[in-house]
Amino acid sequence: MSTYSIQDIIQSTDRYKLYTLMCSQDELVDCISWLHAKKIHSINVGKELAAFIDGLDDFSYLNIDVFDYAKKLLDKHKAKINNTGNDMVAVYNLGILLEPALELNAAQLLKEFSKTAALIIIWENQSDIPDRLHWSTQQNNIFLDFTETPLKKLQYAI
Repeated sequence: MSTYSIQDIIQSTDRYKLYTLMCSQDELVDCISWLHAKKIHSINVGKELAAFIDGLDDFSYLNIDVFDYAKKLLDKHKAKINNTGNDMVAVYNLGILLEPALELNAAQLLKEFSKTAALIIIWENQSDIPDRLHWSTQQNNIFLDFTETPLKKLQYAI
């Protein structure tokens, strides 16, 4: 993974603008605060999607409903910094996207969104395999695979 600054993200012309901000569980709040100070919105995807699903009356088209809502959620929160460059948004707590009942292709959803706006994945778990994000207890079973669309690492400093 290469290392990039927020200014690099703003000016990027790459087809996929997909970045990671790596941190530990203890650093998550500081990372989110740092992004907010830079005027980058962050979305707790697990919390937002759980609340959406809880409010559904009909689960017949759960995967379609959740997919559409996730796209709308990302679009709603993306914004330019100082009205220049690329729109961007940050996301964290992505485990719900991998729930088997939802039948989502989480990596594809995130990659597709990153074509139109820069997407920063705040990842407080593991990433010892390049371009593959996983949880330490589920390294070989549950992971987000971005090998066809390499992740770029956001340089983080408080």
